[in-house]
Amino acid sequence: MITIVTDSSAGYSRQELDRIGVERIGLHYYIDGKPFEELCRGENGAFLEHMRGCDLKTSQPSMGAFLDLLHKLTSEGSEVLVITLSGALSGTYALASAAAKQVDGVVRVVDSGTINAGQHLLVDEAVNMVVCDMPIDDIVKRLEALRDRIGVVFSVESLAPLNKGGRYTGKQANTTLNTRPVFGVKSKVRFLSNARGVTARVNELMAQIPDTARRIFVMKVGEETDVTPLVEKLGKRFPSVKIHLRTVGPVVSIHVGAGAFGVAYIE
Repeated sequence: MITIVTDSSAGYSRQELDRIGVERIGLHYYIDGKPFEELCRGENGAFLEHMRGCDLKTSQPSMGAFLDLLHKLTSEGSEVLVITLSGALSGTYALASAAAKQVDGVVRVVDSGTINAGQHLLVDEAVNMVVCDMPIDDIVKRLEALRDRIGVVFSVESLAPLNKGGRYTGKQANTTLNTRPVFGVKSKVRFLSNARGVTARVNELMAQIPDTARRIFVMKVGEETDVTPLVEKLGKRFPSVKIHLRTVGPVVSIHVGAGAFGVAYIE
């Protein structure tokens, strides 16, 4: 038996986790020094309201939490496959790898090389492989190959959150007047272009999505962020692909800021 573990960046709801049998470990965030654990999607309350004007930080899960979960699963007879958000953006992958070495039993750790819905897509692929009774080491190899076929592109309203967290420190991105930057995630956050106006931002995001995309998620920070033009254009271009709409959780929101939106896809 193989049990998949992922962190809360993947953005699953509790119902989804129960349905597919995936275990979740929570990332942490701090509002003016007060600690919180990121919960399942839909369970974090009005976190954006509490964050306004506050000092915000994020952190990986504790080593103790990882060890407790891994010990529990291996003692129950499971082989464990851990899939984390990008190791270039968080210490979670390194932490999980270190915890795996302290546990008796089979534990494999995969760096998804992506975040949020991109990570969600990779975990879903792993679930399908487990259902097909693939050996765990074969699953790891397949997932590492699939990483290159997953893309995340997004745009932000302000560069301050990315700069503060150290996720982007370049000089090319521009947020003056009505111009906003578009970024991609391939392990790290990478600047793609600047776009002037909402239509240009949507068109630039669309241009980054290959015609071979077979699953698509639209992500947004805050329920009030309007992604209707993006969803409509995606629906017209990919009429046979279901467009999933997700509001992201506290940890990603802290790093990209209110009003950010983007797309994750797998070819």
